[in-house]
Amino acid sequence: MSPKTIVILAALAVCMVIAAGSALTLDRGAHQDSRIGTAVFAKLTDRANDVALITVESKLGKLSLERGASGWTLRESDSYPVLPVKANGAVLDLASLRFHEAKTKQPEKYSKLNLLDFNAPGSGSRRVKVTGKNGEILADLIVGNSKFNLPGTKTGGVYLRLPGDDQTWLAQGGVGFSGVASDWLVPAVFHIAGARIKRVEIQHSAGQPVLITKSNPKTLVYTLENVPPGFKVKFGDEPKLIATNLEAFELEDVRGAGAIPFPPTKLTRTVFETFNGLQISAETANQHGKNWTRFTFKPLPGSNDAAKSEARDLSERTKNWVYRIADFRAARLTKTFKGLIQPAR
Repeated sequence: MSPKTIVILAALAVCMVIAAGSALTLDRGAHQDSRIGTAVFAKLTDRANDVALITVESKLGKLSLERGASGWTLRESDSYPVLPVKANGAVLDLASLRFHEAKTKQPEKYSKLNLLDFNAPGSGSRRVKVTGKNGEILADLIVGNSKFNLPGTKTGGVYLRLPGDDQTWLAQGGVGFSGVASDWLVPAVFHIAGARIKRVEIQHSAGQPVLITKSNPKTLVYTLENVPPGFKVKFGDEPKLIATNLEAFELEDVRGAGAIPFPPTKLTRTVFETFNGLQISAETANQHGKNWTRFTFKPLPGSNDAAKSEARDLSERTKNWVYRIADFRAARLTKTFKGLIQPAR
């Protein structure tokens, strides 16, 4: 074969490679979804302020965040306030979502991305709807797994599916939309520093009451009173943990006063007294495995003006509510005397 022929054949080979590459590029372009890079919910970009309702449905139940004249509230928690930064941030997160990569269309593979319908067996997805003031649906999606590192972007991503569409997506951006009420509600109920507590008494319907005292505000030592001879406190820090239980007191859920029954024979009453004369009474009952507490506040005889003012403020804040609290909080509010002591060795 002559050198001239070799050169011609080489040139033809190069042209064929270029043509094949061009054809492949054109083919890919023809099949690339036009939504890639665009907003998943374009309406939200300009209408974030029109959002009136966000619903989150999951295996945990339904949560309905409503925005009214006084701000965001949670319907299922008897319209208790929601953290504005959480609700507003969720809307902005949705508005920022961009289609990044088309994934599977095969329903049998949805579970790998956690994109089965939220009520399907074994599903951990969430169905999220955002509704405007006029009732228009501004966003509706099924939220699956998150992807924390998304190549080619400065953000992570999330897998999602739009109802009625077999196509699943990896979207650029992030959305949380927890199905747990405490992740949305304003968590802080109040804060009463443990150093202020002079006396705590836990009263049960039967059995010896628990009495814990402290001699002055500056000491760190809390004493369990009436420990019989031959016995000692089982865990040395337990009296202090009980006395300081009102510090940074937070809720897990909440209902309106009267919504949760407090049978007199099945509740525990815990009374705290501060050195300046504030009395805090907490009544705790367990309903269906959940611990609920209601509070009353009053100034004791001889209390100072600060205690009187605090009692008014805290009464106003808590009088209409019953709080579901963490198990560790409830355990400290309901300790029994027998549970706090053991034989001395």
